[in-house]
Amino acid sequence: MRIISALTIREVRLRNSKHAFTQLFDLGEALVFILVHWVIFTVMHRQLLIGDSLLIFISTGIMPVLLFRTISIRAASAVEASKGVTSIPLVGALDYSIARSFVEFLSFTLTFCLFFTLAYAFGMSRFALPFDYQPIIEFAILISLFSFGMGLINSFITYLFPLWKFLWGGFSRVQIFFSAVFYIPEYMPPELKYYVSFNPIMHFVSLFRTGFYPTYPTHLISMPYMISCTVAVLVLGLALERSLRNHRHQ
Repeated sequence: MRIISALTIREVRLRNSKHAFTQLFDLGEALVFILVHWVIFTVMHRQLLIGDSLLIFISTGIMPVLLFRTISIRAASAVEASKGVTSIPLVGALDYSIARSFVEFLSFTLTFCLFFTLAYAFGMSRFALPFDYQPIIEFAILISLFSFGMGLINSFITYLFPLWKFLWGGFSRVQIFFSAVFYIPEYMPPELKYYVSFNPIMHFVSLFRTGFYPTYPTHLISMPYMISCTVAVLVLGLALERSLRNHRHQ
């Protein structure tokens, strides 16, 4: 814990070495991404599926996907960029990966807490603040572990196939269209609903939204499925990271 804490402080200082709060400015891309889609759907007169604000509906869908994408990429890149810290005794690549992921989680949490609080304060939606924090906490734990495990898997694949880093960046962006961000999966045709239900990110998005919308449909949400996917990805990621570590030491 002391090693990870030290690496976390180091990571924050490195990101803010040139300008204060640089990492928060990096999150501006996520906010712009949300606002652009909000403007597009507003111009298209998109029908509101639930709640009283299209902006909040889109935000509660995009935020989980962007969090997953960012942590998975940062965790993977940390393993590659850990040579500068692994020369220090007792510090391993896994420690640096955990620290980087934790910094991303904190940055996203603080930024979007401020975003939803301001939306509520300016009266944009009465659903801008969660009514039930339990699913939010469950979501935060599961998505963090799942994303971290996926990052470790990506680091192993990237080591074998360097082009995968760019392919994953594109694939993780496309995820936004298959993860119930702009729609509610329960309202889809049965044949599409069946295939979408295999996407764990869809379950994470739906779980997150249940904390904001009391009447959000929950027929497709499966907590056992989310836990199983998270455990499987995390265990596989740790196993591959250990394999990659042993290979590098040989």
